[in-house]
Amino acid sequence: MKKTLFLVFSAAIVIFSIISICCAPIINGVLTESGSWKTENCKKESDEYNHLKKNSGTDDQIKAQKKVLNKCNRHKAMYGLEYSSLILDVVLGFVCVILGLLHYFDVAKPFEKITGIIGLATGVIGFVLTLVYICYSGYIFTKEPATTRYDSGFSTYMIKLNGDGAFAERDGNEYKCLYYKKDKDNSILAKYSDLGKKQYNYEKKRHYPGDNDEFNKANCQRTDYEAYVGCYNSEKFSGTLPSPQCDNLYLSIKANGFGNKYLFDRWVATIIFSCFIIACYIGLAIFGFLLFQSNGSGL
Repeated sequence: MKKTLFLVFSAAIVIFSIISICCAPIINGVLTESGSWKTENCKKESDEYNHLKKNSGTDDQIKAQKKVLNKCNRHKAMYGLEYSSLILDVVLGFVCVILGLLHYFDVAKPFEKITGIIGLATGVIGFVLTLVYICYSGYIFTKEPATTRYDSGFSTYMIKLNGDGAFAERDGNEYKCLYYKKDKDNSILAKYSDLGKKQYNYEKKRHYPGDNDEFNKANCQRTDYEAYVGCYNSEKFSGTLPSPQCDNLYLSIKANGFGNKYLFDRWVATIIFSCFIIACYIGLAIFGFLLFQSNGSGL
């Protein structure tokens, strides 16, 4: 049973790793902006941060540069980890599959303890490396503003929208920014984890609206830049107010396809299968340890 489960967990690691590689947003170029992550100069950002600290930079300047530096380090780390961890998962899993097959057919019985050590070490190393990748990937996915593209044009500012596609709602004679939070940077911007929602992808009603649909009226629409400037530092929309008034303010840009959902689905799938890989590494380490404790001769 030990040999069988050792082989099963090894094979599962290979299978899940291949699936993860096929889904991975960076490896497959789905996360288009990640192309610049590998060449980001974090040393320059670090030097700028240290310069501000040593030359009486203001607290706001130092804080802002620290965020830039941390973001750069996260991007570099995730870029490298997606390649190294997933590819190493395949290699380590494949090696353990070969060893598992040898022991399953009792070809290498004298070396069970050596195989056990290899399985235990592989489980620990793979677990740690894959876990670190999941942490970086999950953090960027849920915390960082998305800088992706609408199919109908490039969007520098992915404004966070409600289910109706609005970013602000009427409040008396003013408009309240729906997602503005005073002490939270970029709260008005959509995160990568938001991109699977309907408002960031093709919707029939956006392209074939009724005559009375408010979101179709130019008076109630604003560009993504206007929405960003109008809500970034204010709970109340500070841009040009519509006349006559609308119940909500919407973006003038709209998606023609499902590119954002495609990115969302691939990223989520990679994280889920990476979690499966971690579970298999735990199993591999356990049964590697049991093989090491077996009565086979050799070590």
